[in-house]
Amino acid sequence: MLSKIAAQWRGKFSKATSQMKRLVVTLLFGLAALPGPARAEEPIGCALTSAPLMAQPDGSILIGCAGGLTDPFGEQLVNVLNKMLQSRLDPQAVLAKLEEVEAVPEQGVARTVSDNQRHAIMQALSGKQAEQIAVVAHPLAEDSAEFGKGIATPLIMLGWQIEGNQIRRAAPRALDAVAGVAIVVHSRDAVPPKAQQLKAALTAAHIGVQLMSDPGMAADGTLLWIGRRPVFMEADAKR
Repeated sequence: MLSKIAAQWRGKFSKATSQMKRLVVTLLFGLAALPGPARAEEPIGCALTSAPLMAQPDGSILIGCAGGLTDPFGEQLVNVLNKMLQSRLDPQAVLAKLEEVEAVPEQGVARTVSDNQRHAIMQALSGKQAEQIAVVAHPLAEDSAEFGKGIATPLIMLGWQIEGNQIRRAAPRALDAVAGVAIVVHSRDAVPPKAQQLKAALTAAHIGVQLMSDPGMAADGTLLWIGRRPVFMEADAKR
């Protein structure tokens, strides 16, 4: 059954904005028809749809996705579309960037850092000053420590220091729900150079990473967070 993402763009936009929205959704998700309940053999995907007996204001659209998306992932999709619209991002450029992000392994397969990714990290940081960062892995994610170790290894080879000489297993309240990889700094308005370099290196290695702020961090501190695996589908979330 189609899982409805909370994406009824109910802002009072003009018709021109509505047309731009439809272009964004078309390019990002495609417009494959999804009639009736989704079957197992049907590909996972999203499309513009309509809800019976539900009036949609002018300039609004409804997106339906087959496969049963989790609520957190649905919210992230909405955030992606909001960012594209509010920042007037070129959909083609966004799609090109998405091709550079390494896919998360299937459920049950551990996240790893490949030789090519290690080389890309080292190449991006080669010749730059070695820094010190903290690395924290979520204790309830079975592959988080090894994945963190895979990222930390090329850093150590370049002379970077890991605080405490270890990857800590902890789940700070502010980060517990953050899936994937994140770089945490005191303020996004004053990102330390080492955090910028680390983010650029991970991006070069096609490792998806988000930048987050935590006022409790030191002004020059940088923490690499390895969270739970992102969970896209309800079926995987129940496993």
